[in-house]
Order: sequence, then structure tokens, then C-alpha cells
Amino acid sequence: MAQKKKLADVVAQTIKARPTPYEIRDTGNGSVKGLLLRVQPSGHATYYVELARGVREKIGPKEITLTAARTRASILIGEAAANGAHSFKGKRERKRREQAATLEGYLDGMFQDHAKDIADFNNTVKRVKNSFSDLLKKPMPGITELDLRRWDKARKEKVTVATRRRELKALRAILNRAISDKVIDGHQIARFSIKAETGDDHGQRKLRFLTAEEEVRLRAALDKREADLRDDRGRGNAWRQARRYELMPEFGPDDFAGHLKPMVLLSLLTGLRRGDVFGLKWEHVDLERRQIRKVIEKSSHARRKAGRPSVLAVLPLSAEAHQILEQCYRQRDPESELVFPSPKTGTRLNNTKKGFAAVLESAEITDFRWHDLRHSFASRLVAAGADLNTVRELMTHSDISMTLIYAHLTEQHTAQAVDQAFPASRIVHIRDAPQADAG
Repeated sequence: MAQKKKLADVVAQTIKARPTPYEIRDTGNGSVKGLLLRVQPSGHATYYVELARGVREKIGPKEITLTAARTRASILIGEAAANGAHSFKGKRERKRREQAATLEGYLDGMFQDHAKDIADFNNTVKRVKNSFSDLLKKPMPGITELDLRRWDKARKEKVTVATRRRELKALRAILNRAISDKVIDGHQIARFSIKAETGDDHGQRKLRFLTAEEEVRLRAALDKREADLRDDRGRGNAWRQARRYELMPEFGPDDFAGHLKPMVLLSLLTGLRRGDVFGLKWEHVDLERRQIRKVIEKSSHARRKAGRPSVLAVLPLSAEAHQILEQCYRQRDPESELVFPSPKTGTRLNNTKKGFAAVLESAEITDFRWHDLRHSFASRLVAAGADLNTVRELMTHSDISMTLIYAHLTEQHTAQAVDQAFPASRIVHIRDAPQADAG
């Protein structure tokens, strides 16, 4: 509601904030009709000029002088008289579209509407922003091949060829989406490619899985982390008790002190990807039937892209995995549908890198990622005699070709089976064999 007080009667810098926004109109000698100062509850105030009903143009903050605000308002009123007040609406719309047409503006704006169609959407946006930070403020149609050659030259010092190609693919997909959204008419990087050079790191990595000795050390490191968390809780409660503060709940003898141990072991025992562990809900867990029934996030995204419906994966739980989830259920947060809600926000977890890295360091395990727990699960299946199609089903691979990376493990297993069935100790040399009668 406009106040009756005149701008000429107040010093703009000394105005007081109120619980709701209010406006002070410019009236009296030397005033400019339509000029006003809008004051927010925060105390922030801004000069505007009203050019027509529903058409206002921003002039500047309260710190500029009233004389300067009146001069600028008079100029804008003259432009509105010459070109029509509604031409300012067109300018604002063009400015809004120009801002949206920058890579950053599009990622933070209209691109958010596509979150439901993109697996790992938030991490995708974060990776693009980190990788192409120098291009974020640039209009998308203005991103050139020269920009990308400069980016590639700097980026190659940090990541592999394969990683840079994935980042470029993500950027190109975003620009193509912007064309579909009619934010831009086109872009200049459709034909740009990253060519490998001699000496480039191609990121080729051996299949990594836990050895039996490494698994023993990993489990010991997880137990040590649990013991440290319990000790921290005890010391914290002693400190609180001395100051008569409310105590934190004590851990029961079978309780998990943190999420990391059950999450790591569940990945190892089920082959679930980290994202699926983060997103695991109690509605996905059937403790009575000893199953996890869940639409796998990566597979679901691939099927949606192919125009096929999502499929519910049914994963049997081993005795240890079942025991872990039973304990998690006893400790569950009744306010959360997630099996592993963030202890800080209660929402879905999105990062365990620091804790997992510390556990690996404690266990003296190197060159190992969370995803390698999944490879370890598959290697254990093969060692137990599972055929590749069974491995495919339990790994929730959409295509058997994805499972073939474990084929060499099967070959090792079958070779061992042959050696066990026909041991070297039973070799009979031809010269030692009994000779048959010639007749």
C-alpha cells in the first residue's frame, strides 16, 4: 500500500523497514509523476518509475540521490512517450531470454524441468558446471570450437581422454536440449571432437575387485570407524553432562553408529550401485521374503530413453545382507522413508567420498572406488560357480554384453575346475603305462 509521506520529506537513506513492503511516492515541488521508492522488510529500498499500468522500470537503489532518480525517471518517461510504455516489457523479456541463453542461466532455469528424465541429474549439472566453469556466463550460441580447444588443452592436464569425451557429450546434449526448448536457435560445437594424442591417458582401467585379504582389511577398517564413532558419542555426552545439556542417544550393542558400514557392506553383498543404495526406501525392502524389489535407476533411465517401461528388479538377500537390513530397520528414523537418510538433513544422501576414502586408507586399499564393490560382488558369484546369465540378472544388466567383462573370471573358474578334476598327481606317462599284448 502506498504511503502518503512524500519522498521530498524523507531522506531515503534513513527510511525504516516494516513487516511488509511499502512504497513512498514522489510528490510536491520538483516531483516526477510515477517516481516511487519501494521499501522491503529487509530495509532494502529501490527507486522505480511507473510508465503505465503494470509497467515499471527500475532506476536504482536508495543510495542514489533523489535528484538523480528524478532525472533518470524523466528520461525514461520521455522514451516511453516516444516508443510506447509497453516497449519496456519487450526489453525485459529479451533480457530475460538473453540471461536464460547463457549456459549457467539455462542449467539453473528451464533445464531443471528435465530432471525427471535424466539419471543422476544433480551430479550431471554439477559436473558440467565444474568442467566448463569458464563458459558458464557465455551465451550458448556463442560457445565456439576455439573455446573448446582451449578448454581441452587445459582440461587434459587433469583428466583422461575418456572423461573429457564424456564431459563434451554432456555439454552437447545440454545445448541440443536448449534448441528443443527454443531457448537458442543453434550452436557451433556439433562437429567438435576430442582427438587422442600420443601419450594421452585413455583411462583404461583393469577390472578391480577386492581380494580375500583386502576384504578382511576393509571389514576391520569399517569396524574401527564404528568404534571411533561410539567413542566420539561417549566423549560428547560426557562433555554435555558436565554442562547439563541434553544427552545424545547411546548406541545399543548391535546398533550401527553410522551409515557407512551398512551401506558399504550392502553394496558388496548385493551389487547395488551407490545411487541405488542412496535411494533405497523401506518400501523396496521385503525382510520377510529376504528381497529387495526396486526399479534400478540406471536401467530405468536407459529403458525410458528407449521408450520401454521400467522393470522392477528382484534381488535376493544373503543371510548377512538380510541381517544388516534388519538392524537398520530396528534403528530406522520413523519420519523418513529412506533406509539411509542423511543424518544432517533427513533427505537423500549424495556424498560419502570423504568417509569412504578414510576407510580405504585405514585398510591400506588403493586404486579402489565404490563401484568396485559391485565388481567384487560379481567376482564372488563367478567364483561360486554362477553362470554369466545368472550374474547378468543379479547385476541388473539390461544386456548380456555388459556382463561379458566378467567372462575371463568364468574361464579362470572353469580352468580350476578341470585342474581339480584331473590333478597333476594322476598323470601317467606313456612309457610307464602297461603295454597291451600284441596278439
